[in-house]
Amino acid sequence: MLGGEQKDNIKEADCSSKKLKWVLKALCLGQLLAFCNAISGVLNQIITSETTKSLPACQTALNYIFICLTYGIYQFKQNGLSLHFSRTGVKSFANAIIDVEAWYWIYKAYNLTSLTSVQSLDCLSIPVVILISRFLLHKSYNWYQYGAVLLSILGVMLIVYSDYDPKDSSNVQGDIMCALGALLFGVSTVCQEWILEDVGIYEYMGTVCWYAILLSGVKVAVLEGDILVKNVARHPKILLWMLALGASQFVFYSAMPTMLLKFGSGAATINILAADVYAAVAGVMLFNLSYDAFYITGMAVTCIGILIYTLKGEGREEDTEINDGSSDSLMKYSEKGLEEVSGPIDLDVRYLESEVLS
Repeated sequence: MLGGEQKDNIKEADCSSKKLKWVLKALCLGQLLAFCNAISGVLNQIITSETTKSLPACQTALNYIFICLTYGIYQFKQNGLSLHFSRTGVKSFANAIIDVEAWYWIYKAYNLTSLTSVQSLDCLSIPVVILISRFLLHKSYNWYQYGAVLLSILGVMLIVYSDYDPKDSSNVQGDIMCALGALLFGVSTVCQEWILEDVGIYEYMGTVCWYAILLSGVKVAVLEGDILVKNVARHPKILLWMLALGASQFVFYSAMPTMLLKFGSGAATINILAADVYAAVAGVMLFNLSYDAFYITGMAVTCIGILIYTLKGEGREEDTEINDGSSDSLMKYSEKGLEEVSGPIDLDVRYLESEVLS
């Protein structure tokens, strides 16, 4: 028979273990997003350096092609066109417009500003995410998280300052485009989390991709059709780089819904800031770049902010399954209480037995 103090110690140890697992999962999944984002940035820089004109619409469309060939076909076989004419379809269409525009302006910025600036200005999505999620998702954040966000943004500002060149006016234009894309990306991320509260991952991804490929396809046909043909004819390697870009973004988009459902849009956007670190390593290895003390300090401050946010955050579902849209039944816990979706419940029988015996 266990005493009250022993039970408390066991519960405390169990909570600490669960918290550690939650933190590690959040960091691993968040850094996967950051790593994919950094790879996309490097590939964009390579494509931009080899083309006479930028191809942001083409680069955006490739990602959605990969999603359509996987999630889109699977969802169509499961549900046909029923979701496209539902409330979920309307939400997905609206979010597809925002998402396509967000990546279009981010990719276009690479032609006018540096890899460092584009990766760093992603931080502008964080205030948007926090503000909109408070009203749309009724989320609350603690003071540690607010402090961590400010600390991360301070670190990013140090990185931007180290890269600032007052003699180059094109940098300003590129930074404005990137800022616009980052703001739209923040809105899209929160809207995606909002939609995922009602439908499964496969249902959302399989619905939004068709709208996105239609929208980006129109942009390609109107703005970049001739440019794409000429650039591929002159530099065939561009096609390979663009395929690699689409693949990296596909991994990013596949991991994002899980990150949003498990840890929220705030954790997702702040972890993506770590892409600056990976981009810096790539800059040294691939482009022979060098960084000053401001850049190094900025990277360190940003990483500390990400760590504090993750350690002080709250997971919405530490040990529950994610509704991926499959027909298996499951029970899941959410911030609003116990919601029933389809599936079996796992009870902690050992804990119940210990309570009865005591």
